[in-house]
Amino acid sequence: MRKAWIAAWAVAAMAGGCAGSANPLATGGVTAGGAVASPAVSWTEKFKAPFKKSIDAIAQWKPKSSVPPVPVQEPFDPSQATPELYVGLAQMSERSGNIPQARDLYQKAVAKDPKHLDALLGAARMEDREGRLDVALMLYQRAATYHPRNATALNDLALCHARRGELPIARHVLEQTVQLEPSKPLYRNNLAKVLVELNSLQPAMEHLSAVHAPAAANYNMAVLLSERGRNDEATQFLSQALAIDPQMEAARLMLAQYSSPSTPSTLGQHYVAQPAPAAAAPAHQASDAILPTPEVVATVPWTPSGAGEPIRYPTTAYSAAPTPVMPPAGNEGSGPSL
Repeated sequence: MRKAWIAAWAVAAMAGGCAGSANPLATGGVTAGGAVASPAVSWTEKFKAPFKKSIDAIAQWKPKSSVPPVPVQEPFDPSQATPELYVGLAQMSERSGNIPQARDLYQKAVAKDPKHLDALLGAARMEDREGRLDVALMLYQRAATYHPRNATALNDLALCHARRGELPIARHVLEQTVQLEPSKPLYRNNLAKVLVELNSLQPAMEHLSAVHAPAAANYNMAVLLSERGRNDEATQFLSQALAIDPQMEAARLMLAQYSSPSTPSTLGQHYVAQPAPAAAAPAHQASDAILPTPEVVATVPWTPSGAGEPIRYPTTAYSAAPTPVMPPAGNEGSGPSL
């Protein structure tokens, strides 16, 4: 009996399997009610479904960034560079000690604008510091010719003439500078220095008195004379300074120095404070390939057009005197001091 029951269940199971294969639900057919049924999903597909969703999600994921993309920079276009840019780069190159590169950059600035004042004066001061006074003078002259009413250009030109020993020309140009800005002590001091070198003491004292108090003017005059070794005359001006201001300690100490010459002292500094001289750039071996020689610089047209009346140099002859030792901070810019 038991065997018959088991055999009956086996037959029923087989019948159910056959019927299942023909079931429209297995193939997505039409059910008895006429509705379309979904196909049956196998166990393997059910197992793979969650993993497939994860893989699809990873494939579609894109990182979100709050930083906008950096735009692509266009290549540097030299035609768009300004003279100011070249001057700034030249100054950086000079400060780093790359004098040949600075020369090249100054030349590019002048090529962009032959009248650019900062480019001309920057190049001139650099050449001045490098001891190339001929090239420096040419550039100073160009700056002063294009800008005849710019006191800075005239002052620097005069100092270059003075360093070359051309004192009469330096005096002439400084007188023009003082006429442009008569109240500026720097220009009066420079002119007084040149006048003392030329032994014109009365005009020198007049210029110092125009911008300094009487005691300070006498003291500064004493310093200028002391630098020339004219101590007896310096003593007279020191005495005059103390007569005007008995509390001027600098004049008292300097006068005491002449009374005791063996006493070490650092006297002789100007009573009215002057700007500290700029540190001179180190000397470098220049490359002949890019030197701004007069011939090379002259390739940039510089004949002024309506630039005003050019500087009138004196026609009187003068002898080349030794390069004078000038007071500190003669230049307004970073050029050598007068």
